[in-house]
Amino acid sequence: MNRSSIKIILAWGITILALYYAFHSVDWTELVDHARSANKLYLFCALGLTITSYLCRGRRWQFLFPAKKSINYVDSVRVLVLGFFMNNVLPARAGELVRAHMGGKVTGLTRTLVLATIASERLLDGVTLSLFFVLFSFGLGGQELSHELLYVAYLFAAVTIGVGITLFFREKVFKKIEKFNDRIGHKAANYTLQRVKIFIEGLSPLFNRSRLLIVSLWSAFIWLVELSVYIFVGLAYGIDLDMSFFILFMVTVNFSSLIPAAPGGIGVIEAVTKTVLMSVGIGPELALAMVITQHVIQYIVVSIPGALIMFTWRNRIKEAEAVTAS
Repeated sequence: MNRSSIKIILAWGITILALYYAFHSVDWTELVDHARSANKLYLFCALGLTITSYLCRGRRWQFLFPAKKSINYVDSVRVLVLGFFMNNVLPARAGELVRAHMGGKVTGLTRTLVLATIASERLLDGVTLSLFFVLFSFGLGGQELSHELLYVAYLFAAVTIGVGITLFFREKVFKKIEKFNDRIGHKAANYTLQRVKIFIEGLSPLFNRSRLLIVSLWSAFIWLVELSVYIFVGLAYGIDLDMSFFILFMVTVNFSSLIPAAPGGIGVIEAVTKTVLMSVGIGPELALAMVITQHVIQYIVVSIPGALIMFTWRNRIKEAEAVTAS
């Protein structure tokens, strides 16, 4: 059995256990009643805001490309949505690799550089969510849960500092890479080390003074829009609590999606978020109805256009390759 098969088995094993934990003691009649009674107008608002969030993400991604090496807005949104769609189809967030490949096709840039811009985007999201959690909802949900989420926030802070230090000293890092490459003198090593160099350079817009302000503002706006989605989902189910509850809801869903599992975080997101919401007094059936609703909205927003983009992408790739060749 190869590594790929083992990873797939482990991912689905985690998902099955999470699904069992999420649903094993649930009153299905009450769960269905909650779903049926949800305010459809509020859910429609949540759907519209989710679409808005992805459109804003497409704009922010443009600023994460190095100067004079960007992607046009339409392609940015198309590639981004396709990547999120493939994350819902492939395990271990492999949609990011699809996004890097397609981004490279339409821009003529290396997949490594495009992947670096995606890594910058993920880092921005993690840091922004961590700030939301630390500033507004730390302490909510019990000390144990709060500290577990805070550890994730610490992790993003540590990674951000590490990336900043690497970029600050990148010239020295590049020289060491070149020296190491000269010593080895192997084609495979040369290829790998050059890709590392490209990847590090691709992270540089994240710490560019002018770009940092722009992408930080876009990130704050995007997550405020996302927060509105969670508020409307809560309102649809009659939840009338303060802002810290909805921030906890949002942070838990997104941090739990980092756990390696089946495509789209199915099961894991439901199990973890249900537990956290129950810790602040929400009933298990209501908590599960809320998180399933939010999960379904995300699937609808990326899956329908994502599937259309996937099946119509061939013509767009040919156009991009023709432009690059000319």
